[in-house]
Amino acid sequence: MSNFKISYVFFVFICCFISSCSTIKHNPCIDKSLVKNQLNKSDVNQTICFDSIDSYDFELNNKPSLTIFGHLSFPEIKKDKYSAVILTHGAGGIRRYHQNYVNLLNNNGYVVLQIDHYTPRNIKYDKTFTKISGVTFMLDAFSALKLLRSHPLIDKIGYIGWSQGGVGPILSHFPDITKFINSNKFGFDAAIAIYPYCSFTFPDNFATSTPLLMITGQEDMLTPEQWCKNLYLKFFRDDGKIKHLSLKDAHHGYDNPFLYFGFTLDRLPSLIVFNDDCTLTISKRGRLITMTQKDISNSETSSRLLSQCSKKGVTVKYNFEATQKTEETVLNFFKKNLLNLTTN
Repeated sequence: MSNFKISYVFFVFICCFISSCSTIKHNPCIDKSLVKNQLNKSDVNQTICFDSIDSYDFELNNKPSLTIFGHLSFPEIKKDKYSAVILTHGAGGIRRYHQNYVNLLNNNGYVVLQIDHYTPRNIKYDKTFTKISGVTFMLDAFSALKLLRSHPLIDKIGYIGWSQGGVGPILSHFPDITKFINSNKFGFDAAIAIYPYCSFTFPDNFATSTPLLMITGQEDMLTPEQWCKNLYLKFFRDDGKIKHLSLKDAHHGYDNPFLYFGFTLDRLPSLIVFNDDCTLTISKRGRLITMTQKDISNSETSSRLLSQCSKKGVTVKYNFEATQKTEETVLNFFKKNLLNLTTN
């Protein structure tokens, strides 16, 4: 069936209807006595409250803290030790299809912590992609990582992020970036970015650490895979720490069944402008800047960047085959890097 062209307002209505985004979510962490600094064996299958740093970039001095939460789910199988995976949603917030990944990982023996980055910030969804940055998502994920590492039943920990939430998995690959968070005292054992925002670059001599898998769609117009190809080609080394899977006929949101028929959205930005003004990096102080030294430290400057570096019009559509390939690849990647098992 051909794609439907609908107005942006109608699209938002559809998204809210099918994804329940219109429902006001309850913040379970209003009571600060619920905030945890350490976990124990009894902390299973429950909502976990923890403090994070609320910042648009990595210049973290004097930045406020914010209580975030996530749902911690354990697999039914009982073991002495588990590997875990932290999930970071994209600009649309937590959607029903994310639960498919929770089930997939739980059914394969992984503990899952699914973070809600938006409810504590009174955000339902971010159609502007600028209310918070990809770095903000990453800081929450690293705060969750620190807490999860205290759990006596958890060993290695992986990281999955979608779209804007995929910035964190990508940046976690580089110790010169993660040093701003915790002086590289700890990090993820493996990270996966699914149709991520990849328009970053760094010096050729940047060290790499956390094994990284980027999964992109060849037809992605919102976050074009060429940005991820550029990163992969620049930082691919014989150690195999960075991998890239390119999926044929896959648009942005290809793993969301609610996009089964596809939609063409005339007002969504397609980030197809490739130049130094549109390429991001991190300054020596941890500032989010362009390669031409323009500061991107808040939603206003981010909005200007988005306007300059995009053209309007994006198609989003579900692809069953791409979803199946993604699930298979995710399991194999974590099997190798979290469980230390060989894959076919």
